[in-house]
Amino acid sequence: MVESPVTKEKNMTPTRTLVAVSAAALLGLGLASCSAEAPTSGDGESATGSFGQCELTGTAGSIELDTLTADTLTVATVLPSNGWWNGTSPETIDSGFEYCMTANIAHRAGLSTLKLQNQSWDQLISASNTTYDLGMAAITITDERKEVFDFSEPYFESNLGVAIREGDDVTEANIRDKKVGVLQGNMGAQYTTETLKPAGGVQQFQAEVEMFTALRAGQIDAVITDTTLALSNTAASGGELVVTGQFSVDQSYGVITEKGGKNSAAVSAAIADMREDGTLDALSAEWLTPLFGADPNQIPVWK
Repeated sequence: MVESPVTKEKNMTPTRTLVAVSAAALLGLGLASCSAEAPTSGDGESATGSFGQCELTGTAGSIELDTLTADTLTVATVLPSNGWWNGTSPETIDSGFEYCMTANIAHRAGLSTLKLQNQSWDQLISASNTTYDLGMAAITITDERKEVFDFSEPYFESNLGVAIREGDDVTEANIRDKKVGVLQGNMGAQYTTETLKPAGGVQQFQAEVEMFTALRAGQIDAVITDTTLALSNTAASGGELVVTGQFSVDQSYGVITEKGGKNSAAVSAAIADMREDGTLDALSAEWLTPLFGADPNQIPVWK
């Protein structure tokens, strides 16, 4: 399977490793809180002059962005995406790792308004899509995608987790004999079909909920997808599903911007600063660790 220029993937660690950040450490970052409800600006998008529950760090105006609308950062994503964008629509998003990361980028660019767009995956990855300044939806950086978009420097590194039904006999030794479900367009689909090649076959799904429903129903033996995506779904399964292993792959997430545009370098500078000042680790600890119910770094790596 040839992977599409941009695929939807959710996995772990802010370009180093997920760490548990204590309350004292969070306070030590000197974060300033700001919150407000986002007024609706139209179907599929919303704009807010504040930044929900996000804690803002860094210096306002320390980077410069070329935006479609004055004093506004327009960001496209794909919803729902709990932990990353908390809410079911642009009007209800007020927290989450990627939401608060974009809020901090807007803050550091000296912008007062954050405008969100909920797009389909095909819309988001269209090279002709010029309706947003930044796209962020746990997008893996690849050479193929770099031909379509400019990418920021990585803000997350990721692996592929294996989710199974609790108590089932699916192991590192026999996974290649099983029937595996994958999300169409996800890096897990490419890895499973081209590298793992399970004898039991590969079934592709259009949506996460369909894939994990099929796993619960016994229609497939395992799911292979980003470790964080696997963890968030198994954590919500009431103990029916578990993540038992993960495959190490060389993939990182980046922010997409217009090819040849002016914003990628500035976004990369903001990400580098957020990594250095502890903001990325703090966002992981606040919004992702509770969602997963486990530390992705403690899951055994299969070969």
